[in-house]
Amino acid sequence: MPVRVSLSDEAQADVDAAVDWYIGEGALIAAEDFADELDQAFALLSRFPELGKIIARNARTLPLHSFPYSLIYRPQVDAIRVIAVAHHSRRPGYWVRRR
Repeated sequence: MPVRVSLSDEAQADVDAAVDWYIGEGALIAAEDFADELDQAFALLSRFPELGKIIARNARTLPLHSFPYSLIYRPQVDAIRVIAVAHHSRRPGYWVRRR
């Protein structure tokens, strides 16, 4: 049975910053594709919460296929909490203290 996927405020800010960057670069289609791929990843996690690789503190990572980002999330009893949408080239582990 699918579980609910929610984003922390910080993860939503990560998404907004990425979309804003693509839009700022004039890459409107890329911004839309990024949002679509996120939606697909959320749907996948909803059905398969243990899919990502364990990385730290009960956190898992699931890389996006077409963009240099990974979802950092924590499975909970009946939900998935995405705590970061992390760019692969930026400050590794910056999300560790997020909830």
